[in-house]
Amino acid sequence: MPERLETHGFVRAVDEERRRVTVVVSTGDVARDDAVIDQSGWDLRNYERNPVVLWAHNDRELPIARAVSSQVGANELVQVHEFATHPRAEEVWQAVRAGFVNATSVRWYPGETEVRKVGEGKSARSVLVFTRGHELLESSYVPVPADAGCLVLRAEGGRVDAGAYAREGEEAAAVTAETEQSPWQRFAAGFTKCASEEAQR
Repeated sequence: MPERLETHGFVRAVDEERRRVTVVVSTGDVARDDAVIDQSGWDLRNYERNPVVLWAHNDRELPIARAVSSQVGANELVQVHEFATHPRAEEVWQAVRAGFVNATSVRWYPGETEVRKVGEGKSARSVLVFTRGHELLESSYVPVPADAGCLVLRAEGGRVDAGAYAREGEEAAAVTAETEQSPWQRFAAGFTKCASEEAQR
């Protein structure tokens, strides 16, 4: 099973009368970790059958809200969350309503990826692009994102080194045709390289 990833977002608007919050859960901007999520590539089919919203990714408690809509725009994925009324949901609702909680996070499975060059000359660099088939699992409100400068994180909180993965992809490009690696196999190889480099530091 693919490793789950996290993406962080933010609260855009609060509708107190209907207990609803509009949230940007993902954007297509190039992040400081050199990762990009193509917003047109989201797979929401399974999520929309059970559109749960959790507190801090805790799937052992009741959902605190549900996503009544998930809209993919030109450069962002926007959701509208409607809060439940049980005690924990009420606590989080009041914290969001008062501005004490403003961060969100989604967990998802990666689909297809590719490495692209952006910029020109000395400023050119490789970025890791999640192109399509990224499957949304759940949305959460979180007190503090694990790494505010990182767009993509492993589900347990570790960084995905997009630069190291990009280099791995470039090095493996020549042998890909011979080994017929799938996009996920190349992605997993990037994780392995990152973990190895981190262990040596």
